[in-house]
Amino acid sequence: MRIPVDGLPYPIIVSDAAPAEVAAIAQGACNAAVVISDRKVASRGEAVAEALQRSGTGVLAVLCIDAGERRKRWKAVAGLHTALLASGAERSSFVIAIGGGTLTDVVGFAAATFMRGLPWLAVPTTVLGMVDASIGGKTGVDLPEGKNLIGAFWQPAGVVADLAALETLPAADRRTGMAEIVKTAVACDPSLLDAAERFDIGQPPADWARIVAQSAAAKAQVVARDPCDRGARAALNLGHTFAHAIERASNYRIGHGAAVALGLRAAGVLARERTGWSHADHRRVLRALRRAGLRVRATALAGQPVLDAMRSDKKRRDGSVRFVLPVRLGEVEGPIEMPESAVRDALAALQTLPVRGAW
Repeated sequence: MRIPVDGLPYPIIVSDAAPAEVAAIAQGACNAAVVISDRKVASRGEAVAEALQRSGTGVLAVLCIDAGERRKRWKAVAGLHTALLASGAERSSFVIAIGGGTLTDVVGFAAATFMRGLPWLAVPTTVLGMVDASIGGKTGVDLPEGKNLIGAFWQPAGVVADLAALETLPAADRRTGMAEIVKTAVACDPSLLDAAERFDIGQPPADWARIVAQSAAAKAQVVARDPCDRGARAALNLGHTFAHAIERASNYRIGHGAAVALGLRAAGVLARERTGWSHADHRRVLRALRRAGLRVRATALAGQPVLDAMRSDKKRRDGSVRFVLPVRLGEVEGPIEMPESAVRDALAALQTLPVRGAW
């Protein structure tokens, strides 16, 4: 199974033979490579290293690190800088990042900042990484005050979605990736919502290929129009102002995908009067999220800590927190400043189940 995704200057490939794809991209493009994987998928890192060596690309080091939002800090980047230096990496060496979105964020940022920039390849092993985090060159780390407050745009030399890694991906991580697929459907591609409403997350890895490729293609088209996130790419922030604040307010006990699901519902509540977002479309979004096993209610969520977390969101402008809101399937509006009272009401709605007729 191999599906190339067009739209960006670098190759994006969805494949069940990711190590061979990585080796083909690296062959002749670099003098050697450093392979860095999430410890949870160490075997995928080893498979990539073996494929590189078979193709004639030298492997300077194979490193495993602990990933996850709580480890997405400057300390991790500094450790990678030290490891890259010790490996003998040069400016012509490739850095290959294998893991989920937090891993590719950290390793991509380490590559961007070591020796003023080393080329890198992203090999996402989670659904969330395949359809969102690895595409578009956003790299970085968190501060205690908020997510992704330190970072750089550093486009990869390629992205290879490692379908084989989904074989051992826990169901919870498959679910959270579906939240980003639903977001992309609402923001960019209504036909993707049709697919999400029918999709069973328990399907084998090969059956994920087309929905992953369709979602990745939709994101790539937006990124191509706005690579540095100054305009059109804001559409992909749908639900994320809420999501990032929910993650931080929960001390990351609520993961990114689960928070995006809640954020999509909250953004829909905000949009009902501001943009005319229809109840019928809102219900379709909630059905798709719930079909994936994602919660759209958080009974223990306290509004004030979430509001406090929003005030350090990197998307604020002129001191105001702004939101991307759905208008209709495939169209969003924003960033929009909303009154705090409306935001509080949207957060309060998350504490109740969306019964018939309710938002």
